[in-house]
Amino acid sequence: MKNVDLLVIDDEQEMLESYAKILERAGYRVTAVTSARRGLELLSRPNDFALVICDLKMPGMDGMQFLKRVKQAHPHLPVIMVTGYGTLERGVEAVKQGAYDFIEKPFPSKKLIRAIEEALQQVAPILEARIQGHEFDGMVGKSPAMQAIFEMIRKIAPGNANVLIVGESGVGKELIARSIHKNSLRRNRPLIPINCGALPETLFESELFGYEKGAFTGAFQSKPGLVELANGGTLFLDEVCEMPQSMQVKLLRMLEDRKIRRVGGSQEIPVDIRVISATNRQPEELLEAGLLREDFFFRINTIQIQIPPLRERKEDIPILVEHFLHQLNQKYNRQITRIEPEAMERIKHYEWPGNVRELQNVIERTYYLANPPVIRAVDLPAYLGQSGYHRFKRHWENLSYKEAKEQVLATFEREYLKYQLDRHGWNISQTARACGLDRRTIHRLIKKFGLRESEQA
Repeated sequence: MKNVDLLVIDDEQEMLESYAKILERAGYRVTAVTSARRGLELLSRPNDFALVICDLKMPGMDGMQFLKRVKQAHPHLPVIMVTGYGTLERGVEAVKQGAYDFIEKPFPSKKLIRAIEEALQQVAPILEARIQGHEFDGMVGKSPAMQAIFEMIRKIAPGNANVLIVGESGVGKELIARSIHKNSLRRNRPLIPINCGALPETLFESELFGYEKGAFTGAFQSKPGLVELANGGTLFLDEVCEMPQSMQVKLLRMLEDRKIRRVGGSQEIPVDIRVISATNRQPEELLEAGLLREDFFFRINTIQIQIPPLRERKEDIPILVEHFLHQLNQKYNRQITRIEPEAMERIKHYEWPGNVRELQNVIERTYYLANPPVIRAVDLPAYLGQSGYHRFKRHWENLSYKEAKEQVLATFEREYLKYQLDRHGWNISQTARACGLDRRTIHRLIKKFGLRESEQA
């Protein structure tokens, strides 16, 4: 695979010049830098690097420290470590820590080129997805809905507007939030996630705003809250509809005044944060049910991103399967490289009530049971071949009554509306009369489910 961009890091200028000659002669585009910190800086920006070559022993941040940082931020990016005399054991350790390979100095140019070619072959599906625009920040999707989301992230990330992400459980709301933060001007500051559904109401205020020594029994010393820890960065409020209304009032005041006060404190502390929120319910329902205050909702909903469930963008399923298999092959090196057509058809026709998270779990489970190099239909869980409520029942044991009901009703709403629209030739007035609904509701549901006239019922 030629005509791709490589990043080379070595503290010796003479070595960088040698790398450039070898690699450019082999048809690669080379960016060479003399420090790991400069390499990380380049990788933190939008880039097309397909592979990194990094010296292990460097002043300041060494190759192992660099590798750890890269694997956290770019788990798919292959890194080839170059080791000198006396560092062979550390080269082996680098591979254990996620490096694709290590090469011991001095080395023939052919050995380096061969290692690069093998590494690029491993990541070929991801590179192809990136080239075609189907990959963005570790997320993949070629459906119009996902392409629109990727484009929206590119547009809104550099700003400071608050964002509300709406989508069912398992669609990847936190991935979207992390991508917005990573592509923002705040990317070098923290992103602090808060699961609002996991915090007891009595602890909400002290966890978010912190407390002063002696503020309550057990407060033996002052402690900053999560909002303070996010200062300069991004606060991610997951399951925001579970936040008590009393806290919504206090967060609203913080968003307006850009100041907080710790529990038991009198001093106002200035904060500069961007708020990204997420919910698995439609905002209209939350407002109608009184779970969100209108004034708070308007503050966090400056920009809204709707993520459709996986069953409404099935063209993304094959590329997601390929993506997950690639991740597993990199991690375990079992080399399961393809999935037979019958197995893929079964995967594509399943409704995926647990969305992308469920698909990932199924692929991982199947990966361990399948015999390389192919996944067959017999390797898949039996319930993937079932239909109707059986598809949902598999997951009911892990869902509350409310969550299970929402999943079943969402599927019913979509299928019923598709049937009525197709039956009436997508005439909105006739469909509304047949359903006993008004035209506005029909339009809202079409938008909610991302329906298109070309779809077949």
